[in-house]
Amino acid sequence: MYRYELLCATLLLMSGVLADDSTSFSNDCFNITGTISFNITYNMADDKMNSYEVKLTDAANVTEFNCNKTVGPVMAKISEGGNDLTILFDINQNKTKLASMDPEHWGVSKMIYEYNLAAADAKTQGLRTATAIGSYFVTPINHTYACSVQSVKLENVTTGSGNTTTNLTLEFVTFEETGLTIRVGPKLPDQNDYDYHYCKADQKVKDIVPIAVGVALAALVVIVLVAYLIGRRRTVAAGGYERYRTTDFKNHPEASKTIQ
Repeated sequence: MYRYELLCATLLLMSGVLADDSTSFSNDCFNITGTISFNITYNMADDKMNSYEVKLTDAANVTEFNCNKTVGPVMAKISEGGNDLTILFDINQNKTKLASMDPEHWGVSKMIYEYNLAAADAKTQGLRTATAIGSYFVTPINHTYACSVQSVKLENVTTGSGNTTTNLTLEFVTFEETGLTIRVGPKLPDQNDYDYHYCKADQKVKDIVPIAVGVALAALVVIVLVAYLIGRRRTVAAGGYERYRTTDFKNHPEASKTIQ
């Protein structure tokens, strides 16, 4: 178990090292760390689709948050360059399932990305709002979610405001992350005290690693056995084994007496 956690932690560390644009957002009730980007797909004037990428950088800030469940959902708004990412957390501390959240688990129930589409080849420019509603990054309470690579598709894209909103059914935004960790709950004094809950993609490592090691060992045994059999066959074919037996027999004292 510890080897598996060490391997996953190494993958997350390597992701952070290789991606020098990793960001971190933290306060008393949550921490979000990793490389986060948005792949924005939009409709062009000729009705073909195009896309571009927007990355969160160190210039991004938490401009709004709520840690008090009694006054509203636990949430965080991260802003940069006129674009806003709003994350709503769902925390179920009960021992029974609540809505779509498992007992004693937390997760992200809603993600909203507000952005300004200014691409020159866009069919319509202006402010957009993309939304994803579901259960994302679901993790047991008092655990930190961790994933080396994952994406979430925000498909419900609208433009306009008030009663003049228009649904842009062909457009969407993909939330993409590398080396992401999310903690919901009080900050612990020691980083080593965190218990990580890994995403499904990283959990597969637990099954793949021992299988790969077993296959490698089996292949090594087969190679050694084949090499031994080939070497023995060549020795016998050259007569070396028989010559050794004959010479050894003649030089043996008891063999000399028998021959006489």
